[in-house]
Amino acid sequence: MTSSELVKTFRTVLCPTLTGDQAMELISATVPVSLPAGDLVFREGEKSNGLFILLRGSADVSKQAGDGTAKVLVTLKGPTVVGEMGLITDHPRSATVRAVSDCELHLLTKTQFARMLEAERLAAYKLIAAIADVLARRVEIMDQKILALGASEATGSAPVGELAALRAKLFTEWSF
Repeated sequence: MTSSELVKTFRTVLCPTLTGDQAMELISATVPVSLPAGDLVFREGEKSNGLFILLRGSADVSKQAGDGTAKVLVTLKGPTVVGEMGLITDHPRSATVRAVSDCELHLLTKTQFARMLEAERLAAYKLIAAIADVLARRVEIMDQKILALGASEATGSAPVGELAALRAKLFTEWSF
């Protein structure tokens, strides 16, 4: 990928308000990673090393189910971002990501991101705002799913125990 293609992709995927120079600053802070199909990008429960920008290829995001099997939540196609929560929190990875096809990624490490924040780089703050927007949209989707589960519960068709456990988790772990 040429420099101009990378800048365009980073601006599109990460944050459209980045200037070309700010996008280049983020690109310069990343490490290119190539993975063949079948390789892990990261594993659920691992300590996060940063955010991945999936430029090309596709990857499955899966989560460990109660019975020990991995359940695929979504298949992502590049260009997109994966592991954004790991850039801004110290929580372990919440899911496993595995390359479905050969993948070209860039890794923005937590260390490099911390350096950008310490230097008060505007690109880092714009990236935080973009991540906050993504996470807010995901919360909206979860709200809709909870409402749908609640409606199912009212008609007696929802798994009551699972819904109660989800509610308890949401309201105890999602506090500020």
